[in-house]
Amino acid sequence: MKVLIFLFVVIASDVYGIPDYFPHCKKSDPQIEKCFLDAVETMRPKLKGGIPEVNIPALDPFTVPTLKLDRTASNLRLKANLRNMKAFGGSNFKIEKFKLNLNNKYLAEVRLSIPKLVVAGDYDVRGSRILTVDINGKGKIRGNFSRIYVVAKGLAKPIVKDNVEYLQADKIITKVKIGHGQIALEDSDSPAAATSAATFFNASPGVVLDILTPLIEETTAAVLKAFLNKILGSIPVKDILTDETNAS
Repeated sequence: MKVLIFLFVVIASDVYGIPDYFPHCKKSDPQIEKCFLDAVETMRPKLKGGIPEVNIPALDPFTVPTLKLDRTASNLRLKANLRNMKAFGGSNFKIEKFKLNLNNKYLAEVRLSIPKLVVAGDYDVRGSRILTVDINGKGKIRGNFSRIYVVAKGLAKPIVKDNVEYLQADKIITKVKIGHGQIALEDSDSPAAATSAATFFNASPGVVLDILTPLIEETTAAVLKAFLNKILGSIPVKDILTDETNAS
């Protein structure tokens, strides 16, 4: 997810506080999308450890301190708290497609693939069920997921703070496809139940992932929007989208 956040801010040009090595693209560049993608490749080594100057934390591992999941749908009832979640492997992303629309709008779309992600953290699940399997417990989870494809579409709007204009992500929509997955659960209180739940998932990961996909997409969009706004909220829009006519 942090790859997507970077894609929204790398077009900055001559921004105060951004490190010298940070690449820039001009808003008026007729090949701005190519410039943008070239900049991403230039910055790839920096993304793994993060870029604190522009509030981009480490991509590998990408850390989410807390997540609360609450969703009821056909074949699914899930109430879970996840903590200390870390995802390893995101720095191996490949950008498949990128589109940018700056014609009186702030629109962007990116499609990328990640060969493999290893996810680990703590879970607390109560009163939940997937298909006919009840899921309750508290412990540690580790998952191996492969062939991951993400499409993210974003719309931003200008806001004014202290007479300075900034951008704010107004809407983020994601589509996520996970080709395969395997999980392991450790629950000291209910080890048999944890083993049963993991066995159920691992026997038919495609079926379970299809059921969970809407929740995965909503969660991805929410996390992306929060981190994106943290970045955009600290940089004036005139510095994020500069041109020869307004660059300092």
